[in-house]
Amino acid sequence: MKQLVSQSLVGMAGATFLVCLSQPLMALVPNNVGVILNSGSTNTIGYRIYVSPKGEANYVDGNGSGKGKLPEKLTNRFFRDLKAAEPLSDLPVKPNCVKSTSFGTTTTVSLGGQQSTDISCPGNAKARRLDNDAIAIAKALKVTNVPNSKGKPLPPQNF
Repeated sequence: MKQLVSQSLVGMAGATFLVCLSQPLMALVPNNVGVILNSGSTNTIGYRIYVSPKGEANYVDGNGSGKGKLPEKLTNRFFRDLKAAEPLSDLPVKPNCVKSTSFGTTTTVSLGGQQSTDISCPGNAKARRLDNDAIAIAKALKVTNVPNSKGKPLPPQNF
């Protein structure tokens, strides 16, 4: 009987582990953290920026990773604009948005499991405000699209 109970416990532990592995890995980013993702281009490396509601930011670009603290006004504006634009997936993209083949990038924002369309081709005022916020945040943190020849590719996301 002890052996049967022991085997059952081991089996349940293994099943629990597998269930945990199968959960969406994006769940590791807290629901209240805003994410800015720039795709990079043929000639440049993109970047990822994670912003907490308190303005603490972590980022990675072609120069490596870092952290910083954003001004309260910018942080509040970013989160206010994110909430105002929900559902983020419904943000329109400007029709016929032309981008350079070599240097054109895509920028998206996400919060709480929602992800926007490309805000760098804003189709309305809400998307334009988020694009301006993303640009201001990247500038404040000195995050840029590094040329492929001068940087290292982004590490894969760990989630």
